Amino acid sequence: MIRIFVALVALLALGKARAEEATVPAPVAPAFPQAARPASPETDPAVQAAIDKAVEKAKEELRDEIRAELQGAQSAAEFMGTVALQPKLQVFELTGYFRLRGDIMHNLNLTPNTDSAGFYSFPKPLRGGNNLYETDMRLRLEPTINASETVRVKAQIDVLDNYVLGSNTSVLTNAPGSPYPVPFSSDSRVYYPNDPTADRAPIVPKRVWAELQTPVGLLSFGRMPSGWGLGILTSPGDRLDSDYGDTVDRIQFALPPIPTPIGDLGLIPIWDFDATGPLMYDPHGEASVGQPLDLDNGADARTLALKLVRLDTENEIHRKLDRGENSMNFGLYWNWRQQVWVYPEWLDQGYAGTYSQATASNTTPWARRDAWAQYVSLWARWLSPKLRIEAEVVGVSGKAGNANAGSTAPLAPEAIYMHQYGAAIQSEYKATGHFSFGLELGTASGDGAPGFGNIPNRGTAVDPNLPPNYGAIEGPQWGRPGDNTINNFRFNPDYTVDLIFYRHIIGQITDSVYLRPSAHIDIFPGIHEDVSVLYAQAVCPSSTPSSTSQDPAIINSPLSNHGKKPLALELDSTTTISPTRAFTGWVSLGLLDPLAGMGGGTHVAFLMEVGLAARF
Repeated sequence: MIRIFVALVALLALGKARAEEATVPAPVAPAFPQAARPASPETDPAVQAAIDKAVEKAKEELRDEIRAELQGAQSAAEFMGTVALQPKLQVFELTGYFRLRGDIMHNLNLTPNTDSAGFYSFPKPLRGGNNLYETDMRLRLEPTINASETVRVKAQIDVLDNYVLGSNTSVLTNAPGSPYPVPFSSDSRVYYPNDPTADRAPIVPKRVWAELQTPVGLLSFGRMPSGWGLGILTSPGDRLDSDYGDTVDRIQFALPPIPTPIGDLGLIPIWDFDATGPLMYDPHGEASVGQPLDLDNGADARTLALKLVRLDTENEIHRKLDRGENSMNFGLYWNWRQQVWVYPEWLDQGYAGTYSQATASNTTPWARRDAWAQYVSLWARWLSPKLRIEAEVVGVSGKAGNANAGSTAPLAPEAIYMHQYGAAIQSEYKATGHFSFGLELGTASGDGAPGFGNIPNRGTAVDPNLPPNYGAIEGPQWGRPGDNTINNFRFNPDYTVDLIFYRHIIGQITDSVYLRPSAHIDIFPGIHEDVSVLYAQAVCPSSTPSSTSQDPAIINSPLSNHGKKPLALELDSTTTISPTRAFTGWVSLGLLDPLAGMGGGTHVAFLMEVGLAARF
């Protein structure tokens, strides 16, 4: 900054001197013969050109230095979540949205038959048929309380989150168990305590955290959103149509970017509280009163993490692209997670077990789990005025020394190992100001056990404790004879690439490779169309519903490849209307053709979704 200030003063002085020279009459030069007249700097074109070139070079160097300083300050502000140069502190801010969304789902069960475990690939209507209709809503409130210029508290509160329209019928005319023959006469929807038709509370405080801006960085602590890169590992769920999102109990400190040979890098050390062992309520009070006690810190699961990132702000990106320059951003996200002990009774009963008594019993059964895992995610994004290329690669390695430690059944200790990977790369090319097209390729490692592994606790429809055979669409990825691995990587459920297959039928991207070309068209201002085609195939065909072999020599082989790989071909289209930021409406249409890997599906699935959202 000192060098910038000195340079500015010098330029101002130079400008003033030139102005004075322009206003003072020049002295009369003596009469010399024309041939002997000395060269004048003001009149010699070569000398003047050299001076102008040197001045322009100095100006450009000064502009670059000022730009670097400003970009560094803006990067720090954006990176730390601050807003620079606010003229007046606004104590309370409120943002969020209200969303109303309706779906028509046709043939999402794909086949008229169940898989080998007795389950349909998607819930069927109770009285038969192939159509499901549903409309839900959500009010999301995201308040910010600015306690001072450097201290703020943020929260996220959902009201009637995904409540289905028509649920919560008033007890005035529709009391549970009432024999009244005309229940549709009720004209009031009211939530009441212990409503048997509700699976969640009407108001859910999901996140509350605070941020303290210090001279050396931003301290954040509390229950907060978590996001990184493309979102295949962790995603905050901040899209209008999101149903999921990662919320973590975290303490983190974001340091401002520091200059390095590869750019300004920001460093964020993180401490996450993943799980807490047995708790007991305050011995001087009762449940919900006073301060609960953590009875064994060895049963706590914790994560130590680090983010190292080179990141341009949105303003920096716009300035660079407007100048025809490129923007390169990249980062590393590393996690180390560990849990040593586990108490099965606490996992099963919580406060209802022995931990709710006035004194804790040291005879409570516990087991040593000795579990650890390491997550590494590399992210990079390259932007030019016409092209975007963005990628994320995730690797997971871990071990549970005793995978049966969390079970109340007397099972023998068994070590489980994890070696997983996932990756996605996106590209988008702007052909014109109104049309762009892109291509995305993604993959997630698989496991040869029956099922995709997105519902790892699913057994069979007859006996939930009986592991499913091959040909099931879901099931645990370990526990069969000779199987001590969990190798299927699961993309974050908020990472969506389609409308039907991964989002509704499989639930998450796992054990597969997909290719997705897409196009975006701005039809009119505020109206645009997105079209995409998805092809998906399995990494381990033995995990698909098409796998029916029960030959032990095959199913116990780590290189087992019985079954079909092709999974699905899907065409999706979404029309979005957003005349102002305050309102967004959309109509989405999806058409899915299940391929051989889904067990020879005979039904083509169709989905239509209509959404309305008001932002504030």
